[in-house]
Amino acid sequence: MNFFTKKIFKYKKIITTLAVAAVFALLLLAACLSKRALEDAPIITSATHQHTLYNGRGQPIEANSKKGAPPPVITYFRSEEDLHADRNGSSEPPVEVGDYYVRIRRPAGNGYKAGNDITVEYHIQKALVTISAEERQEFIYNGKPKPVVFSIDKNVEPGVAYYRSSSNQPLNGPPVERGIYQVIISYNGDAHHMGASKKVELVIR
Repeated sequence: MNFFTKKIFKYKKIITTLAVAAVFALLLLAACLSKRALEDAPIITSATHQHTLYNGRGQPIEANSKKGAPPPVITYFRSEEDLHADRNGSSEPPVEVGDYYVRIRRPAGNGYKAGNDITVEYHIQKALVTISAEERQEFIYNGKPKPVVFSIDKNVEPGVAYYRSSSNQPLNGPPVERGIYQVIISYNGDAHHMGASKKVELVIR
């Protein structure tokens, strides 16, 4: 091996050593950056007590994760005992009126490590029923029954009772004769809806 060959071999060895060191440094830097990114779990924005009203459809809780973070895994339970035992859970949002316990799990991924679970108390309450009607309704006598005019915002059937202003005995139906009447429109409520009532004065002239 001549002088120039030795020099070339020496330089190749130095370059190879530097290249290996550079690769190792890059790998070490990537590991450090990755470790730093995994320090914090993704933030979940969700109130720990949430309420909504029954509407006949599944209603998920409000839970928003940081942009770019893995989506949270949400499980619904019918009782606190089921939540702690991790049994009878469902990923489907509940429909029926009642109290629920919800687990929000923060999985690892996309540069985040897994976070502690978040527990939410979730209450689906009975829907409100609104009866709308003018409080005084006047009609002209024509020998025909005069039913009260009203509307209701839910698909329920209220009861309507007619009374003479001077009597507590309900009539058999809408009044026909001239006079002043009191009308009670009411709904007693059910498993999904609150009760409601409306009082109207009905006048036949």
